[in-house]
Amino acid sequence: MFQFIESICCENKQLRNLGFHQARFDRTRHDNFSDSQPIVLENIIQFPADLTNEKYKVRIVYDREIQSIEFQPYTIKEINSIRLYEIDPKINYTYKYLDRWFFDEYLKESQTDDLVLVKSNYITDGIYSNLVFFDGENWITPRSVLLKGTMREALLQTGKIVEKNIKVSDLINFKSFKRINAMMNLDESQELDINTLL
Repeated sequence: MFQFIESICCENKQLRNLGFHQARFDRTRHDNFSDSQPIVLENIIQFPADLTNEKYKVRIVYDREIQSIEFQPYTIKEINSIRLYEIDPKINYTYKYLDRWFFDEYLKESQTDDLVLVKSNYITDGIYSNLVFFDGENWITPRSVLLKGTMREALLQTGKIVEKNIKVSDLINFKSFKRINAMMNLDESQELDINTLL
């Protein structure tokens, strides 16, 4: 049986973008375990007694049922090396699987801190993130993502980013890019020069 994961940001004892996580959690369970009973994440996430106001990753492993919930202290790590990496066009990552062996293999092979994954000449995602590219006016996220992340969905809904197809040949039109995920919003993420990918 496949297992899946949700990683939710908890900061100042508040769960960030919980509604987006709930929607993905519900969709994943419905599509993979059609007979599963509804679970409300807000009702099952219990804050540890010693929880501080610092940033934590709430790591939820689940299949038909919840298997584990952990609170892990989290610090955003800056990266020093990143490059384009062409992946197998048959790779499908519609759901956030616990087992991400192919991503781990890509990263090990590249010997870089992160990768910008390319599928059939289209920019998709980073290893642990969605991507946004700055053209001097707007932050643009690739339409051809492997996984629709919760932070990406929140930023799209609030109009802070826009969605477009981005080919490798389009990268020259951008100035910089950032990685975003549940633990890193647009303001928190490290801005990287586009020349690192050209």
